[in-house]
Amino acid sequence: MIGLTAGIFVMIAEFAVVPEKRDDFVAVTAAQVETIRAFEGNIQFDVLVDPKRPDVVVYVERWKTAEQQEAFYKWWLAKGLTDVLRPYVTAAPKIASYTQAVD
Repeated sequence: MIGLTAGIFVMIAEFAVVPEKRDDFVAVTAAQVETIRAFEGNIQFDVLVDPKRPDVVVYVERWKTAEQQEAFYKWWLAKGLTDVLRPYVTAAPKIASYTQAVD
């Protein structure tokens, strides 16, 4: 059944990474995936790569609310993970956020 889904917040973050350091970037994130997926309000957190684009890593996040994603992001900053990943990226991430319209 298709219907409106209230409150599901989706964020997609595309990171421009140094191609030779992509695996390191992914490894840093992978070490946190279990914790992120257990974070209050998290529905899904995936790290995606495209073999044809070694300079890009994409996070796809689904949260019950935007506020829960924001709390997660504050945790991420407090753990210093943005600073840890900085040597692997070449620019600020492109971030898009959405509200899920149908399930």
